[in-house]
Amino acid sequence: MSLFKDIPVPDEINDAALSGSLILFIGAGVSRLLGLPSWDELADFALNDLCDKNLIDYSEKDQLKFLDAKKKLSISKIIANQKRHDLNLAQYLKQDKKKAHGVYEFINKLGCACVTTNYDTYLAPQFIEESDGSKTAAEISRIYEKSKIFPNLLNKPGTVVHLHGSIEDQDTMVVTTKDYLDHYEDDNIKGFLSELFERKIVLFLGYGLEEAEILEYILRKGRASKTSDRRYFAIQGYFKSQEPLFNKLSNYYKESFGVHLLGFARDFEDYQGLATNIKSWVSEIKIKAPPFVDELDYLDEVLKDE
Repeated sequence: MSLFKDIPVPDEINDAALSGSLILFIGAGVSRLLGLPSWDELADFALNDLCDKNLIDYSEKDQLKFLDAKKKLSISKIIANQKRHDLNLAQYLKQDKKKAHGVYEFINKLGCACVTTNYDTYLAPQFIEESDGSKTAAEISRIYEKSKIFPNLLNKPGTVVHLHGSIEDQDTMVVTTKDYLDHYEDDNIKGFLSELFERKIVLFLGYGLEEAEILEYILRKGRASKTSDRRYFAIQGYFKSQEPLFNKLSNYYKESFGVHLLGFARDFEDYQGLATNIKSWVSEIKIKAPPFVDELDYLDEVLKDE
């Protein structure tokens, strides 16, 4: 018998859903539950491809494999560009839509606007607008070109903002160290993140220890900081034997960025516990579109800045 306990929905998240200000921020840990590669595995695929094509030898591959994922991907892409070889990273991230079950099924049922650092397209929030007794499904809007990423997208349930690009256009994929540096200096991206952390309640999903560096980078660039209001949350799995570490990490994220960790024990379901928790939340969280006045407020802010 499972001893798993659901995480109760924080009042701030319930309230944010009803006011149209809840945003889900989805990381690689979610896609890994469906068998997609981690950052490190994706980097190793790239090295293997270069070796298979005789663009590096086995000795070079063995030396490079011990670097962190971002360095491996950066070096692989540099070598591929020099040799005029297409790494085609998207081939490792293709998905069968029929397999989009589990955690994505439940996330999509929540229906609120989402931001993701994932390249895959499993994320497809199903927002249902209810008015005059009728129900209308909002069209899914998928944005992945940084020139088209603007804060007003956060007010549109059913929207997916691919912060690091998408497999639908490999040229938009943020992969190398240079890509990251250039991307987060872009005025659109800086404005988008600033607006996100200033105006919205954000729930992070799928940012485990392997993705911690990416999460912290985003929080710093978005100028998220400690606040008396509980505005940022992250669901984090840990083994019961890691509870002292989890408590220290909780204090670190709260004091550094104002992020409140919501923990679940991995001992019984491992990371599938994330899906179990989100499933339990679906029936409790009611997503509403932001009131029209919020859109007017946003337009006023834009006009002031110009």
